[in-house]
Amino acid sequence: MVAPRADKRARGTAPMRKLWLIAGLSLAALIVTSGASRAEGTGASSFMAKLGDQVVHLIGDQKQPAVERKQQFAQLVNQSFDVDGISRFVLGRYWRTASASERQEFEQVFDRYMIDVYWGHFNQYTGQRFVVTQNRSVGDGTTLVTSQIIQPSGRQPVDVVWRVTQQGSQYRITDVSIEGVSELVTYRQEFSSVISQNGGNISSLIAQLKQKDQQIGG
Repeated sequence: MVAPRADKRARGTAPMRKLWLIAGLSLAALIVTSGASRAEGTGASSFMAKLGDQVVHLIGDQKQPAVERKQQFAQLVNQSFDVDGISRFVLGRYWRTASASERQEFEQVFDRYMIDVYWGHFNQYTGQRFVVTQNRSVGDGTTLVTSQIIQPSGRQPVDVVWRVTQQGSQYRITDVSIEGVSELVTYRQEFSSVISQNGGNISSLIAQLKQKDQQIGG
């Protein structure tokens, strides 16, 4: 997934952008049609349905300024995603060598980047529908919520699997696999490439994410 050397800056994050685009649309589709998933039962499915209901209300509340709604959206994302666990995984071995301040800064920047990407994609929603097709427990309190993103105009559906883990009395989204490709694994490969190309310097990755976040509109 690493781009050729001659074009690595322009193309190195293309898989990353593609996965976040589809994931953002899938979350948007879940939110717009969250009522359809409520019939799937309790546990992980109810967690996903509740998340959808909350954001449906948030998006529909046009009386609030966009800035305030985005702040509330960020709170929902941070409540729903295991940001700490995801950050540890995507940094891989570099998490162990990072200083405490580097870990904290990376997690904050990565979290902000995820939120801006998801929020931005709501404006691109063009009629996709989210359909839950299956729930499967894989042990250790983890459920795979299998779904499809139904495309308009008869285009091929996109298969999306949400990994939802129960942590105590709460549920957290710990990964999203799109067409069989894990976002976490993709990010880990992309981030490892960036860090290794910069002599193992984690600050180079942090700086790159900050730049991309500014480009998105963070």
